[in-house]
Amino acid sequence: MMRKFAVLAGLLVCFVMVGCVVQPVDSSNMPKSDSAISTNTLSVADGQEFEVYTLKPLDPIYIRFSGIMEQQQLELVIDENGEISLLHLAPIQAAGLTTSELEHKIEKLYVDGGIYKNVSINVTMTAKVFYVQGEVNQPGQFPLSSGTTLLQAIAGARGYTPFAWTTKVTVSRHGKIYRFNMKELEKDPSQDVKIEAGDVIKVPQKPW
Repeated sequence: MMRKFAVLAGLLVCFVMVGCVVQPVDSSNMPKSDSAISTNTLSVADGQEFEVYTLKPLDPIYIRFSGIMEQQQLELVIDENGEISLLHLAPIQAAGLTTSELEHKIEKLYVDGGIYKNVSINVTMTAKVFYVQGEVNQPGQFPLSSGTTLLQAIAGARGYTPFAWTTKVTVSRHGKIYRFNMKELEKDPSQDVKIEAGDVIKVPQKPW
């Protein structure tokens, strides 16, 4: 009797051990760790968008009106006080707003004031010129020629001052700001970008 019990106990132990054998893991089916995953990151020279542009005094803007007959389009420059003047409205503070915020503000003023029942506004920064500001030797407004690039625009402004922060140059376009590392563009001109009408190029001062 005791012998049969010992045999049964031995068989039970073997069964448990076989059931507990760890099977080899197929590593090909496992997800890669973060450190092993290949990622493509945009460099600063790729024009990484990092903030929304707000309008400033002397910015040129183009306003298109839809849904009304009195006025359909208007090209103007924000005055030194940051204001614009439109038909039937008191001066409007435009500086400090994005183009989309200005659109909403104008629409609200016309509709809430009972001037128009239905009006749609589109605001863009468009002009046949571009602007270079900040740490360049000749900042100002420049006529836009077909095919003008960012490197050419800087050269047209007589290059950088000794205080220029050339890795943080920005281009404001259609309410958005793009940042460029000019040293990278100079090394690889194929990354250079074309300037569009109304672009505002700014070369900041080094923080040191």
